[in-house]
Amino acid sequence: MTFRGRLSSHVHGNWNPPRITEVREGSPCSGSVMAGDLLLALDRKPPLDILDYMEASEGRRVSLRLSREGNEIALKVRKGPGIPLGLVFDEAVFDGVRTCHNHCIFCFVDQMPPGFRETLYIKDDDYRLSFYYGNFITLNNLSREDLERIRRLRLSPLYVSLHTTDPVLRSSLMGGDGGRGLDTLRSLLDDGFEIHLQVVVCPGINDGEALQHTLHDILATYPAASLGVVPLGLTSYTGGLPEGLRPHDRDSALQVLEALGEYQALALDKYGRRLFFAADDFYLLAERDFPTEDEYDGYPQLENGVGMARKFIQEAYFEAGAFIPEGEPVRGVVTGVAGERVMGIALEKAGIRGVEVVTVVNRLLGGSVTVTALLGGTDIVRALRERKPVSRELLIPDSMLREGLFIDDLTPGDVERETGYRLVPVEVDGARLVRALCGEE
Repeated sequence: MTFRGRLSSHVHGNWNPPRITEVREGSPCSGSVMAGDLLLALDRKPPLDILDYMEASEGRRVSLRLSREGNEIALKVRKGPGIPLGLVFDEAVFDGVRTCHNHCIFCFVDQMPPGFRETLYIKDDDYRLSFYYGNFITLNNLSREDLERIRRLRLSPLYVSLHTTDPVLRSSLMGGDGGRGLDTLRSLLDDGFEIHLQVVVCPGINDGEALQHTLHDILATYPAASLGVVPLGLTSYTGGLPEGLRPHDRDSALQVLEALGEYQALALDKYGRRLFFAADDFYLLAERDFPTEDEYDGYPQLENGVGMARKFIQEAYFEAGAFIPEGEPVRGVVTGVAGERVMGIALEKAGIRGVEVVTVVNRLLGGSVTVTALLGGTDIVRALRERKPVSRELLIPDSMLREGLFIDDLTPGDVERETGYRLVPVEVDGARLVRALCGEE
């Protein structure tokens, strides 16, 4: 799984019994376990996370202790080999998220304005969420027991924040023992683990020759499944960050794309795949066309903002070819600055005209933050009052919302009360966009 951002707000070590949100059809627990039950124990042990649940579920006989409306229930479930228990939980970890002890000079969480909900300030460095959701971890904070468990359960794939293969520079970037994480990475790769890497490129620090050195080392020493290069993100709240950090511009973005193009060719020659990929932001900054779908090799880093634009454009194009809408679009679209260009290309490729696109500048975090998913409700309210679109219903990507809230804790209902415009969340999918624009969804 590769979903990001689904984090517990509990402190590590503070175990809470997981709540069952669904009993899947065909589950051997059907009729005995109910949605809303709390799982107190599996085979007489409290499960610490989804991995404990999965491991205990492998047996033919599983004992469960539940809490239902304050009453404890003991059950024994018999099932065939390989048959899952079919229970769904509201969290992936039950003992609290393992938080990060690094002090990365570019940490985005450190740049968040104060006063938002607690979960937005959690610095996750939890190997369990890396395996289960695709969150990136540093490997710097693993205990010996963590590493033994990763090996025993063969937790693969994992997603690792690399940033550089130079141990001294990595330690400087992360404010900790970056070399320790590199040793762990090399060990896991040598043991055949599938690992996807990320490099946050900071202009003047780990770009240029440092980036080329990193790409060279990946080909020579670290046989990773993929490496995604993403730009440094800076908000208006950078008071605690070191001086010298600066956002990317067109020239720095072009340099990154040039380096990746060179090493993609080398990787194709060596492995038959490109291996190295740049985030969509670099193509927008460099004013370059996005690569073709084939050039993303199956989108191994899609949730890292690598290839999302191309995939979205292709989905809209193919859906428009199979679905002929009746009449003009009945809804508009709200997007961020980066999404405006992507939306324009997608609508043009799909042959859909007359769509009102409301572009919202992120004043909450600062104008250099252009990602649509990080827009706050207050900025949307401001943009709607200034633009006054004709469409009374406006589509927003569901990636803007976490638990129904924008980043500044407003809801779509709050925006509607303030402006009179109804916001309709839609999955980030070009085909769904085409249908939703025409009122088919």
